[in-house]
Amino acid sequence: MTWWQGQPAPPAPPPADDIDAARLVVPPISFPVPARLHPDANELEERTLAWLREFGVIGSDAEEAYLRHSKLGRTYAWMIPEGETERVLTATRFCIWATVQDDRYTEELGLGGRTTALAAHLLACESIAENPHAPVSGRPIELAYRDLFARIEQIATPQQVLRIRKGMLHYSVGAAADAAYAAAGVVPPVAEYRRIRHLIAHLHHHFVLTEVAQGFEMPTALLLDHEVRDLTDLAVQIIGLTNDVLGCPRDVRRRHIANLPMVLAHHGGCSVQEGIDLTAAEVVRHTDDFVRLASLLRQRRVPVLGRYVRGLEEQIAGHLAWLHETGRYEIGL
Repeated sequence: MTWWQGQPAPPAPPPADDIDAARLVVPPISFPVPARLHPDANELEERTLAWLREFGVIGSDAEEAYLRHSKLGRTYAWMIPEGETERVLTATRFCIWATVQDDRYTEELGLGGRTTALAAHLLACESIAENPHAPVSGRPIELAYRDLFARIEQIATPQQVLRIRKGMLHYSVGAAADAAYAAAGVVPPVAEYRRIRHLIAHLHHHFVLTEVAQGFEMPTALLLDHEVRDLTDLAVQIIGLTNDVLGCPRDVRRRHIANLPMVLAHHGGCSVQEGIDLTAAEVVRHTDDFVRLASLLRQRRVPVLGRYVRGLEEQIAGHLAWLHETGRYEIGL
């Protein structure tokens, strides 16, 4: 017997009838930097959806209606409010690709126990990121991914291309872990869930897209600076956990434990509402730490570092603004 076979199984998730999703209260979450919308937001959304149709990722009117209701094409119009439109467009396409990937592969295949199908898809994506110029045949979402990386190689520096590729490898590790737990019908322990959430947030490489869109590059030495890494990780936590708080009522209705409040409730013996409140309070603490650390980094008076800090702030503020307008997390969707 291996070590893990002797571990006690966690209790089964509570039935949906135990929790009334409509009665859950989501606390207000704010960020001290005001959000701004890219002036070409409508163009960015329309061209992003057209790109999905071009590659066959959108296969029906219903799928397009869902994506329009979610306003996914406007995510990075909020999160990168300044920058050359064509370059911000690559970011919006990457974001909507990642969302479809999560919905149709990581989540659907994991919950359906089809982990080998997910593994084949993740391996195909890794191969594409390694060399998007090699001949490829695959599913529409993989062909769209190839187009993304081919475009990124045209507009990003070699260092930025490698960072985006590394971010996608991080995502693949998180997606595989998430699917393994889902296929086994096991809710991951809190610490493991936190790491999975950190990896599948698609944010480390999306932060690079701000640099690409705005025409600057963070030196590797600065990226490895421990305070810069701490600030980057805080931005990931703030965005990811805010998403968990806002998306919790929908996941409760779907009976899908896919957010920190429900994981805390499952393992900690608290209610889901208490889990929401605890997670929202954690976002507040992370925000306070982010503001403090951002101020310290600005005091170094390194121009490129100041642009990077501003980019993280814009992503956090823009994500929050998008959450207030999207229909993606409505109960019942």
